[in-house]
Amino acid sequence: MAQYFFDLLYNFTDCMCCFPSSPQLKINNRSFKLLRLLGEGGFSYVYLVQDKTTSELFALKKIRCPFGQESVSQALKEVEAYNLFNSQSNIIHSIDHCVSTESGSKFRSDGGDPGSKTVYILLPYYQRGNLQDAINANLVNHTKFPEKRLMVLILGVADALRSMHQYRVKSGAASTRKAKGVRREGEQADEERGMQMKPKRGASHRMVEGEEDEENEPLMDDEVTRSQEGVEDGDLRPYAHRDVKPGNIMIDDNGQSPILMDLGSLAPSPIAITSRSLALAVQDTAAEHSTMPYRAPELFDVKTGSMIDTKVDIWSLGCTLYACLVGKSPFEARSEETGGSLSMCVLGGDWRFPDEKSGASKGKGKSGESEEASKSDGPAISAPVKDIVRKCLTVEPSERPDIDELIELMKGVIEQMPEDDAGPSQ
Repeated sequence: MAQYFFDLLYNFTDCMCCFPSSPQLKINNRSFKLLRLLGEGGFSYVYLVQDKTTSELFALKKIRCPFGQESVSQALKEVEAYNLFNSQSNIIHSIDHCVSTESGSKFRSDGGDPGSKTVYILLPYYQRGNLQDAINANLVNHTKFPEKRLMVLILGVADALRSMHQYRVKSGAASTRKAKGVRREGEQADEERGMQMKPKRGASHRMVEGEEDEENEPLMDDEVTRSQEGVEDGDLRPYAHRDVKPGNIMIDDNGQSPILMDLGSLAPSPIAITSRSLALAVQDTAAEHSTMPYRAPELFDVKTGSMIDTKVDIWSLGCTLYACLVGKSPFEARSEETGGSLSMCVLGGDWRFPDEKSGASKGKGKSGESEEASKSDGPAISAPVKDIVRKCLTVEPSERPDIDELIELMKGVIEQMPEDDAGPSQ
């Protein structure tokens, strides 16, 4: 109980430090009124804010950067990615951003360091919330998504992923120039921060003189526009989202269109795992940025000599579709059912649909289940939709469909579906 009140006091004082004297904030000469906290996680908070001049509503993401060098660049990587894909209607775009230097306070979890940086990202606000909100509403109200509407929504997510998986370099485009400008902004902020910090344990960060060695290093998974260097205009430079889940899919105000968000996990693809140290680095990044119940098995145990590619998103999209149909990730459901480790369920591909017998594990039952099985507990799910989930949740990445194949599968299934009786459950 005491810990609860301490946490409550910390959250209150931290918020007061962010918005001193009154719930207002300025982003590049625009004044906003803080309305409420929408969500939080790790070092980030998302607030609902209102423009004091126009009364428009926005979502404001605040990312604290307490770790000094490289942390601002990591936070701005998200803005860099938003700018890169700003022409895609199914991917969220940033409206504005800024980097501020916070004053120290004993209440702040960054230790009160007066040099700490905070990144603010202004984003569109979607009143309908995200797919996870809709899933939660279905569970509370004992309702479900109309299947055809759901498949059209997931198809929209697949279209957004295709623009990432098949991105072609446009070095002269305004979006690319803007994204590179954000990258330079992050590098400059980190450089300023690094000058304020005293070197620790020999200052393991690379000095300027050693930068020429970078061209001999393997591509890292935290690079966005830098990964385009050496790639000709018009050539492919694929990216993977790496954190596709219901909570990262907003629903547009029309109730029909999905908006893929949170590009902080975006990574160039494929990544060749050429060393054990790189394998551990990719695995650690996945543990930090890829939500566990939706994370592909190859990111749980990254092997030296392997290749991490866009198939991780195919897996996550399959988990997302299952969660919309059933109410939770297939591996959350299975680990709760068996009492086993979620990671072991993922690595073993151990999952099933609710209307399958317990013996029909790993979701590998035939497309046409028996009448007896179909009468079991759980929502009725059509066989073609189940087949799409099964194809996505193949443990071996090379056996999963690529994004083009998946989109064609979805379109074929949608064409054969009858019209829904009602709109989406929102």
